[in-house]
Amino acid sequence: MRKKIKHPFKNAVRLMFPLGFVLCFSTSAAVIDDYTQRGEQREWFLEAEQRIERRDFDRARELMLKLADYPLFPYLEAAFLEQNFSLANEPFVLEFLEEYQGTPAERQLRTAWLNFLVRRNDGARFLRDYRRQGSAHLQCYYLRERYRSLRRADPSESTDAEFAELWNDVTEQWMHGRSLPSACDPVFLAWSNAGHRTDDVVWQRIKLALEARQTGLARYLARFMDDDTRYLADLMRRVNTSPSVVRRFQEFPGADPREREIILYGLGRLRWNNHDALVSVWEHFKDKYPFSEQERAQMESDIAVTLALRGDDRALGYFQRLDPAYMTDTARQWYLTARLATQNYGAIAAFIDRLPEDIAERGQWLYWRARAQAELGNFDDAMETMERTAQQRNYYGFLASARLSLIPELSHDEPEFSPDALEQLAQSPAAQRAYELRQMERFLDARREWNLVRQDLGEDEQVLAAILASEWGWHDQAIFGFAQSGSLNDVHRRFPLGYSELLQEQAAQASIDPAWVFAITRRESSFQPDAVSPAGARGLMQVMPATADYLLRNSPGPTSRIPTQTRLFNPEENVRLGTQYLADLLRRTDNNWLLATAAYNAGIYRMQEWLPSESVPADLWIEMIPFQETRDYVKAVLAYQQIYTMLLGKDANVLAPLIRMQINGTNRG
Repeated sequence: MRKKIKHPFKNAVRLMFPLGFVLCFSTSAAVIDDYTQRGEQREWFLEAEQRIERRDFDRARELMLKLADYPLFPYLEAAFLEQNFSLANEPFVLEFLEEYQGTPAERQLRTAWLNFLVRRNDGARFLRDYRRQGSAHLQCYYLRERYRSLRRADPSESTDAEFAELWNDVTEQWMHGRSLPSACDPVFLAWSNAGHRTDDVVWQRIKLALEARQTGLARYLARFMDDDTRYLADLMRRVNTSPSVVRRFQEFPGADPREREIILYGLGRLRWNNHDALVSVWEHFKDKYPFSEQERAQMESDIAVTLALRGDDRALGYFQRLDPAYMTDTARQWYLTARLATQNYGAIAAFIDRLPEDIAERGQWLYWRARAQAELGNFDDAMETMERTAQQRNYYGFLASARLSLIPELSHDEPEFSPDALEQLAQSPAAQRAYELRQMERFLDARREWNLVRQDLGEDEQVLAAILASEWGWHDQAIFGFAQSGSLNDVHRRFPLGYSELLQEQAAQASIDPAWVFAITRRESSFQPDAVSPAGARGLMQVMPATADYLLRNSPGPTSRIPTQTRLFNPEENVRLGTQYLADLLRRTDNNWLLATAAYNAGIYRMQEWLPSESVPADLWIEMIPFQETRDYVKAVLAYQQIYTMLLGKDANVLAPLIRMQINGTNRG
């Protein structure tokens, strides 16, 4: 049986710890430690963590007494308490949960405490201490205990409103695409007996299950549908397995309006493997069911985009059914692509003239309006529009500047701020914890604390937080902060020269433009060294492990036993491999840095599939890249490269070569 813990450091932690660093507002934006012992405190902290984990509590207490004013002390206290859970220590736990409510340390301790109470089957304390959790098991236990509590209460005290609120929460929990823990079963049964497992609720969950690829769960749920609607579940499941089922028109008797949902779902999946069937099925069903105007517009837009992607001439017919004002950005892009494929500049100009003014003034449409007018011989109009485009700080603005032989304007405008307000924000406990965690390279925990800093800030304070992150050299959080606040004119902080010495050194080693390396790194990770993409790319330049292995096999020098995935989180290793890969792509594309940029994102073989048999201007080729991610990527990197070129002290127009560049199949390398 655990004894009540001795807590000689408890009073010390109640004293708000002082500022652990001071800000230096020099051009280097350095942050220096205020205490000469800060490095020693970090060592004590790491040792204390280990001692607590090993249950060496005497030594842990000694260290914690030295760390009562250290920003990360709550993490030690939470770990200490978690190792000593007991009802005797309950007051300390509750005091901590109240003191640090909303912090990552509090959430971690609360989850552990709730699991401790579940093991004790202590429903009363669990209900008292529960806050919404990410754990489905804890959520289910909470709903079960709420139900039991209402059942045990005096009927006069268990109001209908309380039960109604409970059933709503149970419905929300039940509506899940995956199987739920058995802890939910008792309350789900009571909820069902109370008449809340309706046919529509079951239908909605079946769709969620199929979306989550849980076909077994969907099959199980079908038994709960009404006899006359159970066919919907079977039909939806078969369409999920084989979208071509929507071509069997006899399977859709029109007996239930939910057949409409199945048709739209099936067409959404059919469009990627049989666009001819997509057209014929939609033409058959579009007037048979009461599709909303929004559903009709979305489907016809999807058909137009799909046909355009396949190079099908019918795309233009579907595009012409759509009002440009109500097209999605994707549909507008693909209409432009379809017209550029035949270089029908008259249709492009007419289309842009029909766009709403706020959309027509975007860089993309201004640029292509100017290009179209020039091709049509309306040179004065083209010149005036191109000059307006050149005033924008984006890919199209820089491209317009190149056409006009102008050096782009970065329009840098640093926001005004109060150094006192910045220091006050820096002194906040969450900011100090974020800073210390980042110093220890615990980047994920640091971001969690930083989110806590930002969550309740107003618009101006959000900008202040972005400035503070920049002063600390925390570039990714500065970049994200400025983007989310809408304050976009602080070019120097939004486009930092992060890891400057490393990037420039490796660019020189690879004989490539350092501004290109900065642009790639800014786009890939925003200078976040532990970034991981959904595809598995890692680190500053988002190098894929397979690419790294390919480069390492072809590099001289000793091999390393450190796994490739781990090595890619090392900035030096990552940038060395990333720049080496860029140089390799340049070689394989006959030194065409535009194609190398596209290949860095999409892979060289896929990029080569997009090369036309006949030459097209480079700006047309970029606009017609069929993969949206790569198309947007190329535009962003080119724009960033222009910005970094100027930040590195050169006034060259990076996009000037694109004006005369032609792209064709001979660029395969």
